[in-house]
Amino acid sequence: MDSESSLPFHVVVLGAGVIGLQTALTLLEKGIKVTIVSKFWAKDRHPSYTSIWSGAQWRSTDDLDDLRQQDWDYQTFIHWSELVKKHTPEELGVELRPAVFYWDHLTPEAMSPEKSKWWSSLVPTFTVLPRESMPSGSNFAVGVSYSTYSVSPPLYLSYLLRSCEALGADCVNLDVKSIPELMRQPGFTDIHGVVNCTGLGARDLVGDKACFPTKGQTLIVKGSAHRLSTRSGDGWEALVIPRPGANETLLGGCKIPRDWSTLPDAAITEMIVERCRPLAPELLDDQGCFEIQAIHVGLRPSREGGTRVDLELLDQLTKDGRPKFVCHNYGHHSAGYEGSVGAANAASKLVMDYLKEDL
Repeated sequence: MDSESSLPFHVVVLGAGVIGLQTALTLLEKGIKVTIVSKFWAKDRHPSYTSIWSGAQWRSTDDLDDLRQQDWDYQTFIHWSELVKKHTPEELGVELRPAVFYWDHLTPEAMSPEKSKWWSSLVPTFTVLPRESMPSGSNFAVGVSYSTYSVSPPLYLSYLLRSCEALGADCVNLDVKSIPELMRQPGFTDIHGVVNCTGLGARDLVGDKACFPTKGQTLIVKGSAHRLSTRSGDGWEALVIPRPGANETLLGGCKIPRDWSTLPDAAITEMIVERCRPLAPELLDDQGCFEIQAIHVGLRPSREGGTRVDLELLDQLTKDGRPKFVCHNYGHHSAGYEGSVGAANAASKLVMDYLKEDL
């Protein structure tokens, strides 16, 4: 904890997904008293708790104009690079692994991977692959290899929660319907503000109808793949992500916008298997099949207009007569893990700048 550890402020972080926990941890490290309030936690494995179902790897956006997201992702990569020096994969749930990215077709970005992937100079060992190194029997047009971080959501979320609790965070299980109403409840009347990290829940909590779900389906299969793999087709991607600290691998995926169903689809399962089969032949049995251990469905917290990170003042006042605040940090779509540290830093800066205005 830094020199600001005596700051007399109390903030509630709403939501205990990767964004909420990382934001809480960042505020705690700045000396803020934090209470984490959530309806669901990682241990509940509820369909509405998106973070537990994530594929979870570091592979940043290909949108070269989205400089904000790139900066968040960069900060997260650098932060994880330090964390892995201090913790084992079993403790942290994050591990640097070899990775490959294949294009089925010679798209414009595939013709110049070093330029289309802004992060080509950030990740270790980024190399365009010669044709002869493509998987046997595949017809991939172009491929690159590099190293990046694979994440086990159960382990990493547990690490974040432990870290928050070690710095004194209180954790409260509560279904919050209204932020002003929360501030009137016993135990919360003296808080200075709220950080809203409720993901898709912000649609109802603050009436943000720009929020919508993007359904994803993944498979957990037996065995640890040799590398992270991504295959890019016509408007789709197939993913192979070995889980740190476990003898299992996640296969994905799909992105179906505005689909609220959390039921697995057999046709999607078969599609994932077929697209991933050439990416991880080492996991196939004698019949050419993966040993599927689980099928998961999650709803990505998408938002028209992109992620919302801003601070607004409320009508309610603190004891010293200052307006209480709500700082929003939601709508991260599929970039929650890889941008979590940068987004938490951005939200925390807004909170700290406001709280310290009159000090």
